[in-house]
Amino acid sequence: MNKIGNQQMMRDINKSLLLHQIYAYGPISRAELARKTKLSPSTVSILIDETIREGVVYESGTSGSGVGRRMTLLSIKADSGYALGVDLGGSRCALLNMRGDIVSSETIPMLRGESEITERLPEIVAAFLESCRIDTARLRTVGVSVPGRIDATQRVVVRASPIEAENFALADVVEKATGARAFLVNDLDAAGFAERFNGAAQGLDTIVYILIGYGVGAGIVIDNRVYRGSEGGAGSLPRLYPYGTRRLAGQLAQEMPRTFPAQDAPEEILQRFVALGLEQADGPAGRQLTQATEAIVEECVSIVQLLNPQQAILSGWIAENESYFELLKTKIQSRETGKLRRPTPITAAHWKLQGAAVGAATLGLHHIFRMREVD
Repeated sequence: MNKIGNQQMMRDINKSLLLHQIYAYGPISRAELARKTKLSPSTVSILIDETIREGVVYESGTSGSGVGRRMTLLSIKADSGYALGVDLGGSRCALLNMRGDIVSSETIPMLRGESEITERLPEIVAAFLESCRIDTARLRTVGVSVPGRIDATQRVVVRASPIEAENFALADVVEKATGARAFLVNDLDAAGFAERFNGAAQGLDTIVYILIGYGVGAGIVIDNRVYRGSEGGAGSLPRLYPYGTRRLAGQLAQEMPRTFPAQDAPEEILQRFVALGLEQADGPAGRQLTQATEAIVEECVSIVQLLNPQQAILSGWIAENESYFELLKTKIQSRETGKLRRPTPITAAHWKLQGAAVGAATLGLHHIFRMREVD
């Protein structure tokens, strides 16, 4: 690489370093940026002025009091771009501004099969952005949460049974439709990231996120690293597949059609199932709920005993009803064994059904503001 190329590369690396610091620690002064990055004050000043002209950073206020010099504080400009998260498993999308604030979120139609996803997802994204009054050109990144196994490097859905997709180059489809950089993320990893970044697990580095919803599985983080296993299959919970939202709701509608009409939404069926099961423990719904509870508790106990996480997070229909969540929590903790440790803290997911969409969008912001390295 020639000298000019080297200089431009170092300039870009230094700018990414500054933007990362402002995103992570802003509002922050130029002096503090120089101290944190070890860059000279003049370099910081030149590069910050450039980001201000580009509309990414702005002077958001001052700090200090008394007779001393007040320092100008810098922040990321919220409306300088947007990050979109799309959750194909939970059929939701979320739009964040560049500060990570949620601009809008809503449910989207369920999509099944590669043809339907390719045809309809671009239309759904365009309609959502239009409802937010955001031009597609202002979209910086799109994260797509997938209920299954992905190849993040190749940007391909390897296999995702809930959306009937296999060896599907989904990221390319999204990039072509939006013009924004697209990436794929497993739904459990996305939801777990949302909880760690600004949810129920902030500040923790070893957690397990257990989802029983339209998708079923566990997202595992050990020492701040997502653990996917040797072939990407870690977190699979096949013994709990019968209790996934769609499958369990279908079974209830078939066995008790008057109580749980098949035309009702699966989420509504399960909400009614839990409430009725708690109220009438000796009735058909109560007996069915007891059976499901025993299977779920047994699996969760095995997971927390094996991993010994700082916290377990439950999400999906099992965490929607507060009374039922407390029942699950008590049963899991009471069955843990081991005299040398306290029961694992268990919480309900902060982001609930929005977790995977919010997590995918937030990961997009982290990609934008990550520190570049020398190739």
